[in-house]
Parts: sequence; structure tokens; C-alpha cells
Amino acid sequence: MAEKMPQIVCIGRQYGSGGREVGERLAKLLNIPCYDKVLVTETAIQSGLSEAFVKKEDETPGQSRWFLSGNPFADNAALTDAFYSGSQVTYDTQRDIIHQLAQRGPCVFVGRCAAAILDRSDVVSVFIYADEEDCIARVMQRNNLTAQEAAKRIKHVNRMRKKYHAFYADSDWGQPDSYDLMLSTSKLGIDGCVELIRDALNLPKEGASHE
Repeated sequence: MAEKMPQIVCIGRQYGSGGREVGERLAKLLNIPCYDKVLVTETAIQSGLSEAFVKKEDETPGQSRWFLSGNPFADNAALTDAFYSGSQVTYDTQRDIIHQLAQRGPCVFVGRCAAAILDRSDVVSVFIYADEEDCIARVMQRNNLTAQEAAKRIKHVNRMRKKYHAFYADSDWGQPDSYDLMLSTSKLGIDGCVELIRDALNLPKEGASHE
């Protein structure tokens, strides 16, 4: 019997790299769901928090755990506060939703440490990155920002994503040994990345012989 090919794609990405667009186009090509913004709404509903609050806390680590004082009593209080913080509730609910959605069948997840959460043999993890100037240009156009404003936002968002990943995943954000594939949209383009991911899944292309 042939080995079952990965059917769940989890995409991590630098801010401004076009990783979300890669995920959306891949899902459309494969005719499977792409989960990103929908998780925000679902998390808000299931956690009882407002959607605006979940958007603010999304991909944000439990900050108080990053600043332990060395005092065991104070640190225990800080850890308790972090565990019950809004960001922790948001993460816990998103984690449960990711497991539920993965059980439904093939899909694409963008962000949210989905690969680390699922840790399944049918998952392929991808990291999308791009040259700094391309990220800046994309963020400038998308958010109507100056180059300086875009560069500042990129640095901040990537720093938060790195902390979030380090907090919730047992791997390093943006490092080759943490992913099955690392693809540059600057070198390959959005569609080139999509094609390479599809090829990595060993899925037939349209019109190809199945003999």
C-alpha cells in the first residue's frame, strides 16, 4: 500500500512575505479550506471573548511569563496570571479549534503554530519569507504606510511572532530545522511557492496522466 501523502499544510511566514496569499492560493488550487482569519471569529465565539479582543491577543505570547523575578512566590503568581490571561485563553481555544478543523480533512493553516499543535505525520510545515525590500513594499501598499512605518511594523510583528512561536512551540521560528520547506517569494514568486508546495505533496497536476 502506498504511503499516505501529507494533506494538511501549515504555513509560518515573515510579515509582508505574502505567506497568507500563498496559503490562500494553495487552498484554492487544491480545493480545500484555508484557515486564518476564520480562527479569530471562531475563537471569539468559543472563548466568550470579544472578536476585537481576540484580534488584539492573537499570536501574542503570555507576556508575564517572559519576566520572572527569581522570587518563587512572585513568579508563581506571575505564572498563574499568565495562564489565565486573555492571550492564554485565546491560544487554548485556537489550539482546540485547530485540532477540530484538522479532523475534518485536508486543509491549509496559516500561522498560529499549527504544525507544532498538530504534530501529525500527515502535516507538512512550510515557512515563507522574502527580501526585506519586498516585505516593505508589500506592507506599504497593503497598509498605506511610508517605508519607515512599514519597516517598523515588520520588525515589531516578526518579533512578536518569534516570541509566540518560542513560547508555544518546541522549535525555532524561521529556522530551517523547524520546517519541511522554506520558500522565498522574492525568488520564486507567490505562484512559484504554491507550485513547489503542491509538488512536495506529490499531488498530480491538472491534465497529468494517472497511469
